[in-house]
Amino acid sequence: MKIAGLFLLIVLGAGTVFGVNLIRGLPSLQDLENPRPELASLVFSEDGVLLHKFFLKNRTFVPLKSISRWTTSALIATEDVAFYDHWGVDVRRVVLAVGENIIKGRTRWHGASTITQQLAKNLFLTQERTMSRKAKELITAIQLERTYTKNEILALYLNTVYFGSGAYGVEAAAMTYFGKPASQLTIPESATLIATLKNPTAYDPSKDPASSFSRRNLIISLMEKEGFITHAQALVAKKTPIVLHYTPINHQGLAPYFTEYIRQTIKPTSLLEDVNVYRDGLTIQTTLDSRMQQYAQEAVAAQTVNLQAEFDRSWRWTESLKTQLIRESPRYKEMVNEDGVAPDVALARLRADSAWLNNLLHEKTRIQVALVALDPTNGHVKAWVGGSNSGPDDYRYQFDHVWQAKRQPGSTFKPFVYTAAIDKGIPANFRILDQPLALRNANGTIWSPRNSEGQSGGMTTLRDALAHSLNQVTVRLAYEYLSPTEIISYARRMGISSPMQPNLSIALGTSEVSPLELAGAFSTFANNGVWSEPLSILKVLDKNGRAIAEHLPNSRFAIDPTTNYVMVSMLKDVVDRGTAVGLRARYGFDIEAAGKTGTTQDMRDAWFAGFTPQLLAVVWTGFDDERIHFTSMEYGQGARAAMPVWANFMKRCYADPVLKLENRYFQMPDNVIAVPMGNASEPADLFSRNVNVEYFTPKGLARYQAGEFTGGRPVNLGAVAPRDSTGTPKTQGPAASPDKNY
Repeated sequence: MKIAGLFLLIVLGAGTVFGVNLIRGLPSLQDLENPRPELASLVFSEDGVLLHKFFLKNRTFVPLKSISRWTTSALIATEDVAFYDHWGVDVRRVVLAVGENIIKGRTRWHGASTITQQLAKNLFLTQERTMSRKAKELITAIQLERTYTKNEILALYLNTVYFGSGAYGVEAAAMTYFGKPASQLTIPESATLIATLKNPTAYDPSKDPASSFSRRNLIISLMEKEGFITHAQALVAKKTPIVLHYTPINHQGLAPYFTEYIRQTIKPTSLLEDVNVYRDGLTIQTTLDSRMQQYAQEAVAAQTVNLQAEFDRSWRWTESLKTQLIRESPRYKEMVNEDGVAPDVALARLRADSAWLNNLLHEKTRIQVALVALDPTNGHVKAWVGGSNSGPDDYRYQFDHVWQAKRQPGSTFKPFVYTAAIDKGIPANFRILDQPLALRNANGTIWSPRNSEGQSGGMTTLRDALAHSLNQVTVRLAYEYLSPTEIISYARRMGISSPMQPNLSIALGTSEVSPLELAGAFSTFANNGVWSEPLSILKVLDKNGRAIAEHLPNSRFAIDPTTNYVMVSMLKDVVDRGTAVGLRARYGFDIEAAGKTGTTQDMRDAWFAGFTPQLLAVVWTGFDDERIHFTSMEYGQGARAAMPVWANFMKRCYADPVLKLENRYFQMPDNVIAVPMGNASEPADLFSRNVNVEYFTPKGLARYQAGEFTGGRPVNLGAVAPRDSTGTPKTQGPAASPDKNY
């Protein structure tokens, strides 16, 4: 009797322990009501194209109404034909499975799981096949059936399961294998996806199409058997080949540099508080335009091929530079610092390894290109190419030249110098001597800047000096009439945020900037003197579509609109008759545009910053290692290396009717004064020969008339009224169109 009692106590104790452990392993009611499968965050362009996903598991949740009915039919026919008839557990299948497991002497549970049970396991339990885990699965399945409707369980299941190739959930799977949303899946496509559930590796159509095809047709037969499709539909579906539009999990998307910038912008901010960009299924709406992005990448790719060929034909390595690069390489440092190889021996070995050395030199001489395009009216980023390898299949460089690279802008910085001058009332037709000047540096050395072509001239107007990018006139202007502090002040107001050295060489663009901030600064010219901060993210939504962050344009008044218009007219001359005239003559770009070329010392950097009233783009070309540089002005100056990218991009954008870009004129403020001028920059009759129109700010006209810039001789222009671009006096009221061409 005592033995029997002891045995009963042991059994009760074991049962109690089992029951306690079972209860502890069950999900809580809160867990059941709020399952949190890991969801990918989606990055969309402004025109609604999916650019990229951020995820630990590639999963996008969609409601059942957004899943093809053929997919749910294939699932039920294959996994659980009695799905709509049971309460989470199919008792008949459980009894049969228990008997089979006992007969075969299995210690691990096999079979009998309904769709609800599989969901319980996937959401809340482990994948082990023990009796205790099976018991937890049964209880959890019953609780799920009490918490959710059958259709909600189907939706949860199809959004949870793994379909192979890194795709979790049917939406991610449909996009991965077929390049379409789950709502558009056909009968054979649905059966193909459901086929992967038995074994995501063995039946992955991208890896084993024959096995996938066989399993798919079996599922189609099951769909016919259960009455989900007709015999005729089954015959057609079985004969249909598997046609994939496969996108691998490591695919970087249309704009890899831009989406990486988005990731780095969002991740560290407190803006999203505790939201996890990799798990919480955010929707990130950006300003990018997918069509402009495609045009930008095509323009960059085409020019990179041409430039690389020109460079490779002319570049010659010096032995000293080769030695420097070898000593800087990780392999050399590892040999010397970790393996204890003598420096000279390591150098000799690496020189002798021709395959390794050639690869090192090859990588060092790869030309890099950056392009960023903005809508100047609001700062919206429309296109972003951070390097020459920018396509979704060849994205390699993690260094983004649009915002991470700081390079000397060269002559593209000059407009800030001339802006400071115009705003002080120095007119665009003021003449300065185009001759070398010698300036003593603080350390006693002499700095004597020269024009890029090595030529000099006589008295030259500011307008002509900017159009032809004359260094000597620019430095004289900065030295005699401005100061480095003033120039920096204007650059700051217009959006340059990088450190700038307060010396005269800044007039030639020696302080480094990024293409992104230069684009923001040039947007001031295109937007009537108003600076708009480059904006990349419009809105961030949570998985339920609730806005958790919104970004509005950030703009400020930067320079006087009259000063701005005079500058625009000068930058337009750069395009119409100056260093960027190739836009018209070589590339046939006949849209109203303005801009500035730039080439730095030894042709290390080539730039072009240009804009229309609707679109602005900055292009930089060069090398990651500044010891590598272009070898000739024939192909390495801004007008030859960078401007072709800009021209190609802009022409494609303006030729696309969907983008709705049109040829518009820059807005001229009513108080800008247009005065007909002769060749000698003296007032002339409108109908005189060789007449042109000069633009004045009110301050500039007053100083000009007072003789401050004509050798002290006052200029009598009579009662000068504001004039339009032809020199005709403007009328009052609506007839004086601000969009009149100049």
